[in-house]
Amino acid sequence: MLGFGVSLGALVAQDCPPVARVLPNGTLGGLLDAASCQLGDRTPYAPYRLDLPVRGQIKIEVSETAGDFSLTLRDASGSRVDSGARLLRPIEAGSYTLLVNGAAAGQTGSYTVNTSFTSEPGLLCSKFPNIGRSQTVEGKLPSSGCVALDGTAYEAYTLTTDGAGTLTVGVSSQDFTPVIAVRSSDGRPLILPSASPVHVVLEGDSQYLVILSSADKSTGTYQIANSYQTADSETCRARKTLADSDSDSNAINADSCFVTIAGSGDQAYYTYYDFALTAAGLASVSAVSGDFKTTLNLLDAAGNILASDSGGGGSDAQYNVQSSLRTQLPAGLYRLQVLSDLPSGGNYGLKYTFHAGNPQPCTAGELNLGDHLSSGLSDASCRTSLGLSDLYTLTLPSAGTVDLEVSSGMFAAVLAIRDSKDNLTVRDDEVNGLSVAHVTADLPAGGYTIASAAHSGAGYYQIAAGFMAHDIPACTFAQSLDLNGGFIQRLGPRSCIGANGQPVDYYTFTLAADALVLAVMTSSEVDGYLTLYDANDNLLRNDDSTYGSNDPLIVQYLPAGTYKLAARGASGTVGGLYQVDLRTVAGPRPPFCTPITTLTAGATVSGVITYTGCQYTGNTFADLYRMNVTADAAIDLRLNSSEFDAYLVLLNSQGAVMDEDDDSGGNTNARITRNLPAGTYYMVVKPFGDYTSHGAYTLITKIGQ
Repeated sequence: MLGFGVSLGALVAQDCPPVARVLPNGTLGGLLDAASCQLGDRTPYAPYRLDLPVRGQIKIEVSETAGDFSLTLRDASGSRVDSGARLLRPIEAGSYTLLVNGAAAGQTGSYTVNTSFTSEPGLLCSKFPNIGRSQTVEGKLPSSGCVALDGTAYEAYTLTTDGAGTLTVGVSSQDFTPVIAVRSSDGRPLILPSASPVHVVLEGDSQYLVILSSADKSTGTYQIANSYQTADSETCRARKTLADSDSDSNAINADSCFVTIAGSGDQAYYTYYDFALTAAGLASVSAVSGDFKTTLNLLDAAGNILASDSGGGGSDAQYNVQSSLRTQLPAGLYRLQVLSDLPSGGNYGLKYTFHAGNPQPCTAGELNLGDHLSSGLSDASCRTSLGLSDLYTLTLPSAGTVDLEVSSGMFAAVLAIRDSKDNLTVRDDEVNGLSVAHVTADLPAGGYTIASAAHSGAGYYQIAAGFMAHDIPACTFAQSLDLNGGFIQRLGPRSCIGANGQPVDYYTFTLAADALVLAVMTSSEVDGYLTLYDANDNLLRNDDSTYGSNDPLIVQYLPAGTYKLAARGASGTVGGLYQVDLRTVAGPRPPFCTPITTLTAGATVSGVITYTGCQYTGNTFADLYRMNVTADAAIDLRLNSSEFDAYLVLLNSQGAVMDEDDDSGGNTNARITRNLPAGTYYMVVKPFGDYTSHGAYTLITKIGQ
């Protein structure tokens, strides 16, 4: 074990996390000055979080009073999506980081950022931004482009509880009359749309949706103010509110907070602490236990994880492994979580300090081609978005293949190549306990930053850099794809070289008429990534694994013309076999998640589930139907299919789940029987399985019988 004795003067800084949020449609102002964060090239920047619950088209512009400021948009991995003073592009749903960046070191000046977003029609919103249990948020309606099934524009937030209690949500607006709804994580309504404020009792270890809309159909700005009263019997509470220099000795046990790990049902136990910063500065925290391995999470007021560490603090005098975080933060409210890797938990000690001041950039060492260096990650190392990190500058004198390797028997290694603006180019993570992260990339001449990082742990490591000079040939070949067929290929040495230095294969197809297109990449050897371009190489869509398990899948309605697909690995890859499949349906644009038709009482309708339907939650395709119930009545809905395991969902007019069923109709058929008040409802016809499930079905509706 390494023992890390660190003085404050030895501390270096890190990538600044995005704490402030930029709206999809809105305006914000800011200032770059001596207190701004700095990229590796020493230019100042300000980071913002951008959350998009649905895909669409975005425009972002920056104007400044001095200098030549630019924008950089990064995806969740840290890769550059786009950059420039004005961005106009298609964009997928998800969380992004937007940087406002000065052109030169030491540059100062104020700026204004304007955003405009148009959502893709006929799609369901998900991936909503987080909101804290006790937080005030400014917003704008509409901003995200979310529209309920009845056409009502809304904004929504995901709220995660720490223990049971009562949530009070208040909304104020000078522009419209707000109404608030609260739903459980499975879509069930807890509070139907109601005037502000609303009060709702929430359980622990759960997520909820807070939904805001307008009672009078007007739009404008609003302010949400949440407050939370923990239940008297609840044992999941903040251990204390930390002062600027503080410590605590405590324990994790059966009465502590817990979170259920998705997919396993196992529970991870934790405690938490709150703290408030009145000025910007460096927050440092460490936790150590002789009973369990600690993990530290730092969260902002909304509940977004800003930084995390497990074992990065070395060891104490008794050789107990410490976890530590050191993060530059603006003024605001924050939370620290101490998690146990054992259900039994145990005792631990926590230390916290805060020092007001400007951020200090990481200092990179020099890595030369042919080097085999030994070094170590410790609590004094740089903190980047990759974790505890050592940074190195690497210069390629010409184009060629760079071969990098980090090996360590003491921590889970991460190896990444970043460009001069700290954007991720390619990375590799140690897997299966091999203690080695390895990246091979074909890159043009120039300067790069190499990050040797720890996913967890700290300690000694070796880093090696090899290089073989050669030209990187331009790729002009694209394999022709049949409109309704597949192609098996091996990603590897014979592939083209993409912008990230990794292999990529290109495919082309031509549509004689407007059509809906499905493209999917499947592989047991490659973590796939698909990108769709038009004939002029303009990006239209991209997907990693946002729909359909780990298979990248793109569904897009396209006008007649020629298009190109790029198939590659999602990160560093040695290649492997994969298959690309293309399916098309010519004709008008499908309704997607818009109801196909309105059914009357006693109606029977037949249909076929295919990818022309709605991309519904749970990685399935679905058909939607509207049903008007004119008076309070008993309903009997039956969904029958001999080609897939039928699943039926009943929604109210705002999209909240009223009921759902899998097999109550006998065999694998679905049936819902219940009393309903008068109103408009929507039936979701879908398979129980994933996106590969499809086939014919019959939906039977009976009302008042």
